[in-house]
Amino acid sequence: MKRVTQYFSLALFIGLLCIFMFKPTKEMNATQPPKVANKVEKPSTVDAISEDVAEKTANFESLISDEIVNTEDERYVAEEDIEGNPLLHGNRGYHASQPIITEINLLTGEDLWHYKPNLLDKVKKEQGIPMLPIESIVEINDELLTDLKVGDSLVFTMPNGAEQQIVIAKINKISDKVTAWDLQNTQRQDIGKITQINDLTEGSFITDSKDEYHLRTVKNKGWLTSKKQLISNNNEAVYRNSEAYSDLIK
Repeated sequence: MKRVTQYFSLALFIGLLCIFMFKPTKEMNATQPPKVANKVEKPSTVDAISEDVAEKTANFESLISDEIVNTEDERYVAEEDIEGNPLLHGNRGYHASQPIITEINLLTGEDLWHYKPNLLDKVKKEQGIPMLPIESIVEINDELLTDLKVGDSLVFTMPNGAEQQIVIAKINKISDKVTAWDLQNTQRQDIGKITQINDLTEGSFITDSKDEYHLRTVKNKGWLTSKKQLISNNNEAVYRNSEAYSDLIK
């Protein structure tokens, strides 16, 4: 009887041990991957979305205007002209020569100045210039100058007989007493300017042969000469002044 009891107790112990070892725990259940739903439910808000395009808001135009490029902003860099889009070309201080729009109107038989060698002494006295080549003395046609319009063209004759055709590219009426005429050659390149202030008319321009000329008249009378001649006159004047005092230096 005692042996039967021992066998029974041993079997009961082994059974309880097996139950304890193979019983699933919460930790074991947590490691199992969750089941994937076979069907994804569609959000309920999808059915509420309309297929129609929303109406334009009341402030739509103001929102669009905020996107317009500000070409005056210094950070803006203009692109190349695309089909003449005016938004791409603001006032950027562009100083390159621009072709005049009007056609050239060549005024034949009209001269802006006439050479007057007989006025040499008068011009030298009025302008205080001791040395002037006699072939450089001119009398300007003030009436023609004031009548010139943009697009008018004249042929200037130099003291050496060379000719230069010019075109009036722009007229700046700065005030009642000051007017400036911008000059171009027939290739639409800027070559100089003539400015009139009351009775004084001054100007300078460069010919197609790259010679620079200067003009100055007072009450329509004055001179037109090359830069080279002006430098030569100045050097001669300096030489003569130094000769006058050479005896004192000795």
